[in-house]
Amino acid sequence: MDWTDFQLMYWFFRRGDIVLYIGSPDILKFTLINSKEVYYISPEKVGIKSPKLKNLNYNVDNVPKEMLPKKVDKIINFLPMNIVTSFKIMGNFIDLLDNEKQILVKLEIPKKQSQYSEMLVNELLPEFKLSSIANITIEGNKYIVCKKI
Repeated sequence: MDWTDFQLMYWFFRRGDIVLYIGSPDILKFTLINSKEVYYISPEKVGIKSPKLKNLNYNVDNVPKEMLPKKVDKIINFLPMNIVTSFKIMGNFIDLLDNEKQILVKLEIPKKQSQYSEMLVNELLPEFKLSSIANITIEGNKYIVCKKI
């Protein structure tokens, strides 16, 4: 994590008590440090021990709703999938957010598809009742911070 990543994460985690984290555990430790409770959904176990971590060993497509909290303050979507699939899966969890609560999405986009992906993201956000707050590209990855509207 470089300084830009750190600044983005620090800003994102302000006032984030309960976080739902789906996808690769790239910033899971950082999330645990800056949150009171983290629900991590992945079919694989992570080697991190923390009383703050609620490790739900399920595929993100079929998590029992009773295993999830009633509300979350933030959602982190680091799913290593294409844009449409990533947003579709994330859409299953958006109801856990109140309006104005934030989501951080990481997208791995090849340079040749950057314009296309920008258009696609702009079309998908309103479908999921989301509004973009910030877009940052770091080392070929696009990070989108959005809020529920």
